[in-house]
Amino acid sequence: MMADTKKKRTWVAIVVAILIIIVMGGIVLVGSAAFERERARFAGQQALIELRDEHNAVVHRRIGSSSTELRTLRVLAFDARAGKLVRVSVPFWLLRMMPGKRFNLGRDQGIDFDTDRMHLTVEDLERAGPGLVLDGKDPRGGGLVLVWTE
Repeated sequence: MMADTKKKRTWVAIVVAILIIIVMGGIVLVGSAAFERERARFAGQQALIELRDEHNAVVHRRIGSSSTELRTLRVLAFDARAGKLVRVSVPFWLLRMMPGKRFNLGRDQGIDFDTDRMHLTVEDLERAGPGLVLDGKDPRGGGLVLVWTE
């Protein structure tokens, strides 16, 4: 009788583990699908910020200046470890009011770089105009972050 109880517990544990794996896989697929849909909007466009590794980034200055007034900075972040997809929209009027007008992107996703060192400002974003700002992946945990302006 005890052997039967142990077998049942083992099978229950296996079934629960399989269900957890399926649910986590589904969350990852949903997060990936959201990123692919947003990325498709920027096909062929180089991101303003290119992440070389977790501490080095290159800013690609866009030539010319945009006459389009930016309204929103949008961030789509996916934390693979927590299985959370987060969307944030920041009005540009709020960014323009920031002291120093410098900011960090992706810190919560483990992607942390120094915008002061790169001299990236809100004015740089406005000059670049609407488009892709950052498309990055956390090399340690699989987190994703996509940032663009509209």
